[in-house]
Amino acid sequence: MNNTNFKAAVQLILQASANGKPRHEAVLSLGATPQLLLDNGFPDLPLNIKGAAIDKAHFDHGITRGILERLAEIIATPKALYRSATVQGTAVVITFEMKAGSPILVPIHGNKPVGRSFANLVASVYAKEAAVEARWKSAGLLLWERPQGRK
Repeated sequence: MNNTNFKAAVQLILQASANGKPRHEAVLSLGATPQLLLDNGFPDLPLNIKGAAIDKAHFDHGITRGILERLAEIIATPKALYRSATVQGTAVVITFEMKAGSPILVPIHGNKPVGRSFANLVASVYAKEAAVEARWKSAGLLLWERPQGRK
């Protein structure tokens, strides 16, 4: 999926923050919620991300603009999906993307109010040490995992 509107919106959000005028209230659409999330209990709602989450991912967590621009595609083709141990109705996508040797994680909240409607909301994008997968798997949080050797 190549959504040039989303790419342009990410660029505008990051530029506004760099200029000292952050657009944290902006809500960007990533399109429809991927089938994998629907198959694992998420409602059939749009998938969104707020400007504040984009800013934090880039400026605080060091996630590149290129990764943020491809976020919809990255979420739709994950390495694994885990149930959140701490937040009800939330799943964490583990991506094939890496930052400094650590996998990039994307927590997604299901059925969140966004303005006057509801959406599945990307809460954050950040890297976490690779050992997290083994810990979460042994805790029984694994919902889905891509078969070995397939991407």
